[in-house]
Amino acid sequence: MRHVVRWLGWWLALFWLWMLVAGDWNRIEFLAAICAAAVGASLAESARAALGIGYSLPLNQIRRSLTVPPIILVDFGIVIWVLLRSIARLRVDRGVFLARPFDAGGDDVAGAAHRAYTVAVAGFSPNAYVIDIDRERNEVFLHDLVPFKKSEEPAGD
Repeated sequence: MRHVVRWLGWWLALFWLWMLVAGDWNRIEFLAAICAAAVGASLAESARAALGIGYSLPLNQIRRSLTVPPIILVDFGIVIWVLLRSIARLRVDRGVFLARPFDAGGDDVAGAAHRAYTVAVAGFSPNAYVIDIDRERNEVFLHDLVPFKKSEEPAGD
């Protein structure tokens, strides 16, 4: 039963990824997404089972990710404001580099997935983006156009 649930998870993710990338929602694209997601889910679950890799969804990360869409809108406003201010002053704002505490995880698959997920989700913000994660010092290095803690939330602990 676990294989079926994981296969369905892969299928859902791959189906919607196909639809997002295709951008054209018609009958042919739906059928192509159904078929491609089935093949991809079968390959992914077969590889996962053969390698014996187990991974659960990090619910705390997913919960923190729910704040990302509204913050993207706020960050867009911040970026436009800085652009207009730079034009008015005839001086470009360069932003700042910051280091924030971050639980980088271990060297295992779950730790690597945690870091990759954090970089991917934090990369949606137009105001703040991840430059590097230092596992030894448990810090994440960011660049903020305007320091705004909410922009860094997916990458901060």
